[in-house]
Amino acid sequence: MANFDFLTYDKNYSAFSQLAIDAERQYNKNTVFSVFAARKSLEQAVKWMYSVDGDLRKPYDDSIQVLVHEPTFVNAVPSNILSDMQVVIKIGNKGVHDTVVVEKKFALFSLKALFNFLNWLDYTYGMDYKQRTFDINAIPVNKVVIAKKPNREEIQKYKDEIEQKDSTISDLIKQLAEAKAEIQNRKENPVTKPELKLEDLSEFQTRKMFIDEDLKLIGWKIDQVQVVEEYPVDDLENIPGKKGYIDYALFGKDGSPLAVIEAKKTTKDPNVGKQQAVLYADCLERKFGRRPFIFYTNGFETFFWDDTQYAPRTVSMIFSMDDLQKLMDRRNLLSPLSSVKINTEISGRPYQMKAIRSICSEIEKKIRKFLLVMATGTGKTRTAISIVDVLSRGHYVSNVLFLADRIQLVEQAYDAFKENSPETTICNLLDSKDKEQNKGARIVFSTYPTILNAIDTEKNKDGNRTFTPAHFDLIIIDEAHRSIFKKYRAIFEYFDAFLVGLTATPRKSVDASTFEFFELQDDVPTDVYEYETAISDEYLVPYHAIEKTSTFLDEGINIDNLSEEDLEKIQEAEENGDEPFEEIPPKAINEYVFNEDTTRKVLEDLMQKGIKINGGDKLGKTIIFAYNKNHAQHIVDVFNKYYPQYKGKMCQRIVCDDSKVKSTIKEFKKSDSPLQIAVSVDMLDTGVDIPEIVNLVFYKKIRSKIKFWQMIGRGTRLAPNLICTDETGSYVGKNYFYIFDYLRNFEFFREQKNGIKGSSAKALSERIFAHKCKVIKHLQDSAWADQKFIDYRNQLVSECLAQIAPLSENLKRGSTSAILARQYIIKYQNKKAFECLEEDDVKELEDHIAPLVFNEELDQYAKGFDNFCYGIMEAHLSEKSISFYRGKIKAVAEILLTKTSIKVVRDNLPRLQHLTVNSYYDGLTVLDYEEIRKEIRELAQFSVDKQSQKNIFVNFDDDIHDVDIPEGAANLTPADNFDEYKKKVNAYLSEHMDDKAITKLRTNQPLTKEDFENLNHIFKEELGNEQMFNELSDGKSLGVFIRRVTKMDKSAINNYFAEFINDTNMNNMQIEFVQRLIDIIVEQGEINMESLMKGRAPFDRPKFFTIFGTEAQNKIFSLVRSINENAKEVA
Repeated sequence: MANFDFLTYDKNYSAFSQLAIDAERQYNKNTVFSVFAARKSLEQAVKWMYSVDGDLRKPYDDSIQVLVHEPTFVNAVPSNILSDMQVVIKIGNKGVHDTVVVEKKFALFSLKALFNFLNWLDYTYGMDYKQRTFDINAIPVNKVVIAKKPNREEIQKYKDEIEQKDSTISDLIKQLAEAKAEIQNRKENPVTKPELKLEDLSEFQTRKMFIDEDLKLIGWKIDQVQVVEEYPVDDLENIPGKKGYIDYALFGKDGSPLAVIEAKKTTKDPNVGKQQAVLYADCLERKFGRRPFIFYTNGFETFFWDDTQYAPRTVSMIFSMDDLQKLMDRRNLLSPLSSVKINTEISGRPYQMKAIRSICSEIEKKIRKFLLVMATGTGKTRTAISIVDVLSRGHYVSNVLFLADRIQLVEQAYDAFKENSPETTICNLLDSKDKEQNKGARIVFSTYPTILNAIDTEKNKDGNRTFTPAHFDLIIIDEAHRSIFKKYRAIFEYFDAFLVGLTATPRKSVDASTFEFFELQDDVPTDVYEYETAISDEYLVPYHAIEKTSTFLDEGINIDNLSEEDLEKIQEAEENGDEPFEEIPPKAINEYVFNEDTTRKVLEDLMQKGIKINGGDKLGKTIIFAYNKNHAQHIVDVFNKYYPQYKGKMCQRIVCDDSKVKSTIKEFKKSDSPLQIAVSVDMLDTGVDIPEIVNLVFYKKIRSKIKFWQMIGRGTRLAPNLICTDETGSYVGKNYFYIFDYLRNFEFFREQKNGIKGSSAKALSERIFAHKCKVIKHLQDSAWADQKFIDYRNQLVSECLAQIAPLSENLKRGSTSAILARQYIIKYQNKKAFECLEEDDVKELEDHIAPLVFNEELDQYAKGFDNFCYGIMEAHLSEKSISFYRGKIKAVAEILLTKTSIKVVRDNLPRLQHLTVNSYYDGLTVLDYEEIRKEIRELAQFSVDKQSQKNIFVNFDDDIHDVDIPEGAANLTPADNFDEYKKKVNAYLSEHMDDKAITKLRTNQPLTKEDFENLNHIFKEELGNEQMFNELSDGKSLGVFIRRVTKMDKSAINNYFAEFINDTNMNNMQIEFVQRLIDIIVEQGEINMESLMKGRAPFDRPKFFTIFGTEAQNKIFSLVRSINENAKEVA
């Protein structure tokens, strides 16, 4: 019997059963078809659930990602099953959309994940559930073929066949109409179902080995007072006299129960104990009048369930007494978040309020993870402060953790919270004095490694952990796209809290893995406010890109592009015995070759054409982005040479390891400082908010779109009082900023819309361990049954076990990272686990063990060579191309052959000569590679070509010229938002924008009769006649015409509506509608009342009267009428 044959017992499963069976049958035929069928089966099964389960609310779209992210669905399906579903979807997408070869191990993962989901579905909705587990040996064998890439025609044909089996939710509702009531009844009234029978550890051993230790680690006393084992209860299942025993009952200081724990064997799915735990909670609730929280666990996986509010969710361990008491008290304190007013002194801009309301709305739908996309300069931190404020006053959160990956960002956020929320206790974990003085602070600020270390090291007065799993109620992740997917993901697995991610990265550039982390559909953050919108709303300023390059930056330095004068200098130097001239490639320019004339001309451009201040006498604040620290110093040195009048004070380097970098940044922020040019490598990319910056110089290549937009973000902030001067003249207020780009970065991003994505670097120790595990698995094959290969395999196993052993000690000491990987450490500390590794085992070792292991080797070059050798072994055994690792080994050998004056290198000359020849590798085995590794690894330190690291300073004449921009090539973001109509009257209005009457119209103040008389005289007599005005104004009144041309002041209209938005406690949809109303007022100068009241375009989606109550409608009518009236002439 195959794994999915169980689905055939219930004819109601016919919508997806055959697809699942087909996915399994295709496994040994065509893996691409297998994963596609698996994905389609899952999609049909999800639609089936929506058709039979009345508790699921059908969303706006039938697509699979929308269906599986609908809140009622998320609440209904266990989190581990949701994760399995994503595995099926992602692997299925990869097989079909990308039409790549799908390796069998991925097809197997897909089948196992689909099995878990459908097994759970049958457990929940089935009429006769039977125990079962996935058995790889039950997969139909068929004819074994090598997985190959099918052509597009085959893919399309199979896809068409599968799509014919597709059913919409509407179709399924009709088909299953008769069965729906019965299926729903099975779900709501589950019968007693069998448990899994696999046994490794008894429940007693499970408790003693894991649960007891976890309880002690976070401060519980197993004393039959705080923690009572085998707590007796009466009237179980409401049956008089029926007794039961709770595995663990946890009690608070007042003697009332806080939680029950149901423990199962480690081989059992912890969900098996779920219903039993509910029955125990029922008993305690009847006895004490208060419902306890529910935990159920098998020691490896632990679920927490507050069944009065949330669906069960995975947590790292049982919560502490204080945390459970906090959560218990909170049950009676929660206020509707819609009734909590936003403090507009902190964040009163409409888009900020909308973001806050969006999160509040999602929280009330029981969602726990959120992602805000907000352009740099739009007040992400202020929005975060308001989120904390609103959730605190609504009693949803008490303790907050603010995380960032840079010290600067942490300190900046700390200062912002301190200023805007002075009554709240805060603590910077990076400051030892502050940490000591503010123990117990409500808001903690930290970098990722600091908090990860603090989990294990910070203790309270009782000697227990300060930062327990439920200590923080909310975690705010600044710049959420960066560090969370590397080794610090353990932080979010340990803490159980609301997660709010903040990022300034444009929505389309946010990586899919970020949306996956926050359990969101791709490209659909919780709320978004991007750069273009912020420019349109006049909350940020646009940029003007000045794209230039130079001969040397494009071509490098060679004989053909040097001037006659420079060629004569070179010839003269060579005749005097200097080193002969060597051509310099473009990549070397500004990396280690610095040409004075190129930099002089870049600085000259900046000083002559950059935006100035102080009436044009002083260059405005400027950041120059340099390639590296030496390049930054070169720029400063050249500036000081050619501009000595500034006495070395105007241009300074800001790089991370400079001794006084903080004081230099502080000086740069001062508006009256002589320091106007900061030369930075990476330090000023993020985290420095200086509104007065008006010039950016991109003097290095950027290939990451995220980094590109972060750098642009340094100049986007408003500076309304800054007096600027450029080629257009002087003006008050920063209208835009300049970007001087010398490395064709804008050209690159016009062609490569998404840039080049970097990969998360793995440590050498992690990579070597993963390679070894894969080699161990490959050596199980009968092709390597000779004793010498068996002996080598055993050697590798011993080495891996030696690295796992310290992890077991970490586990005993209560290390958080070890606890999170406990299941895998315990499994693989046993030599028997390596006896015959499966693909799943290798993946577990790679994902959960490899990141934790430590390699004691101090010689990093030797360790790097080890990695090349184990990598080529793995590639060789798996019959993949060895060219990458062969190239790395060859490169080491070739450099060593240039250093035969070193005796140990000379002693290995024959081997090194062989290693430079491709054909030498053809007959090598893993044992040969092991010999090579042992012989050459200690020589690797001599292969580092230190000569290439020497800086070369030259001064050849270079030519700076404009980049040719293709006709019609759009700027990456609009730099000017004035429409054609406004341009026609710009000559007059630019000189009279500050006139009293025009200011009144733009800021929604009523005009006097005299004001209108003066305006009529100007527009209908001085500038033309009444007929010309009527034609130009398209019949609009004078007041509305001026508003339309000049555009109303957005901030004035926002302020006019802000009190109404806050007092009405609107939801995010209502705020969005009002924001659209404001946009129309700013753009058109008035609102058509009839269209608004009758729900006509542009107020028809949604219709105004469908989302507001009568009182709110009347208030909006009143506000809009008032704005319209203020543009009318006084009689």
